[in-house]
Amino acid sequence: MRFSRLAFLLWLLLLAGAFPYALHAQSCTLPPAPSQGTIDSAFDDLMIQNGPGWTGADSSYSLALPDGDSLFLWSDSYIGTVNAQTRLRSSSLFQAHNSLTIWDPSTGSYTTVGYPPKTSSYFVPQNKNNWFWVGGLLLVQPSPGVYQVKVMLMEFTPQIKFAGNSVATLSYPSMSIISIVPVQSTSTSILWGSWLLQNGGYTYIYGLKDPGNNNKEPYVARASLAHLTNANLWQYWNVTSGTWKTGASNATQMSGVTATTGEYSVNLFNASTGPFYMLTGMDPQNPPYPLWSHVTTYYSCSPQGPWSKKTVVYTAPEAAAPGCKVGTLVTYNAKAHPEFTDSTGVLLSYNVNANNGSDLVCANDYIPRWVRIQIAGLTDSPALPRQQPSP
Repeated sequence: MRFSRLAFLLWLLLLAGAFPYALHAQSCTLPPAPSQGTIDSAFDDLMIQNGPGWTGADSSYSLALPDGDSLFLWSDSYIGTVNAQTRLRSSSLFQAHNSLTIWDPSTGSYTTVGYPPKTSSYFVPQNKNNWFWVGGLLLVQPSPGVYQVKVMLMEFTPQIKFAGNSVATLSYPSMSIISIVPVQSTSTSILWGSWLLQNGGYTYIYGLKDPGNNNKEPYVARASLAHLTNANLWQYWNVTSGTWKTGASNATQMSGVTATTGEYSVNLFNASTGPFYMLTGMDPQNPPYPLWSHVTTYYSCSPQGPWSKKTVVYTAPEAAAPGCKVGTLVTYNAKAHPEFTDSTGVLLSYNVNANNGSDLVCANDYIPRWVRIQIAGLTDSPALPRQQPSP
């Protein structure tokens, strides 16, 4: 069923935040819940890299590039070599807190940006004692025919205390760093940048508040792209009033998602019932750490929620499974990769890690896994479907 002209105009107004919160929940017809996920073995195989170069990481952000390649951004990363027969590394210690790789589907090549010779972090904060973990990224076009990549970075201290955000700008196609600009902000109570979404003239910045346990609470702000580095000019979603407000102290947790692990995604899709948003994450409450395993999706009619139709689309079999030597594995940080949507469904990823660091000498204990979900009536994604890895 398609929108009437009146319903369509109302939908646009609602996205702009012009109507009260109660109306947001009624602005679209949501599609059926997704199907249960199935393993995408082609993408799983793509992650089995023996080097030299990238051989494993977490975070798993991706972006479609203008030439048909795909850019992947990673946090804690292994850069070097892995024994192809045993899949063992020479050491369990990782080399970099972040890295970039590019996959060319036309040739199958998978390259590590900056390597050789670089095996350390691609992005480095001004305080060299700290490090950056990566967050959401966007492709922007500052002038006709010129492209750049914007990356939200999260800075942490050696005590793993959040120290603030920065925005990196990369040139295309070289991926060289043009700038890393700290985000102007007076507060670090919310870790911003789990995801970035461009829609309706705004960049939506998704974040998390850590209440001191594993149940991180999702938040959202929005800004023009020009104001991405000045959080004092952002607008923050306030559930109580159902409006966007200035000042980070007015931000409230999004409605409908009690908690998620440290990274999640929010994407706009189109279905036969109309456009809708899907939030993808890992449920940290059912079951609790260290048994996290439920890849979970939610739907909404607007990028700020309220979120509904909570569905466990996949149970990660690696959760609590034995590591290669002494410990067990943990799964976390599920998200969607809409640029790879095709007839087989929407591509999701989640990270696998070891609870005992010595197990990370085994490369298979620290690479992302990939699954597909089907959504009945899904017509397309805002991003073009991409070529898939060869089996």
